[in-house]
Amino acid sequence: MEPQIAAIHRLLRLNSRLFVNCLEGVDDDMARRRVDDRANNVAFIASHVVDARYFLADYLGVKAANPFKELLAGLKSIADFTEFPVIREILVAWHDVSGLLEERFPRLTAAELAAASPQSFPIDDASVLGGVAFLIQHESYHLGQLGLLRKCLGLEPMSYAAAGS
Repeated sequence: MEPQIAAIHRLLRLNSRLFVNCLEGVDDDMARRRVDDRANNVAFIASHVVDARYFLADYLGVKAANPFKELLAGLKSIADFTEFPVIREILVAWHDVSGLLEERFPRLTAAELAAASPQSFPIDDASVLGGVAFLIQHESYHLGQLGLLRKCLGLEPMSYAAAGS
């Protein structure tokens, strides 16, 4: 693996685990509940994070069918979100796309990472590597939201431990 992507790969793996930990014990009714009329719910945020991870896969040249693409197309806010996927579907999609990224990251070349990003992101690094770093940071931001929502829904805080630890 190229050294410049190795730390980001470790964050991808961490986020892969933490996303699952954030959804641990969240049932479908809880996932649809809004803790405040100004806050998004777990189902909306989790679906968005899965969609964003499929975007990352596509950004890196991995062609995969995003099961939430149609569902989320054109949505601007939770008010537009009328059909919530169930937690099981969200987790299946998460594991699928995460597996594809686990295969892709070690094959990324220095030239691919240094190439100009075809997508603009709000960071100073306009390379593909910069884009990947931003997209992983974006996941981390939403994981924080999911962690807070867990507590607001009466669940234990999200754990950093691996499942079964």
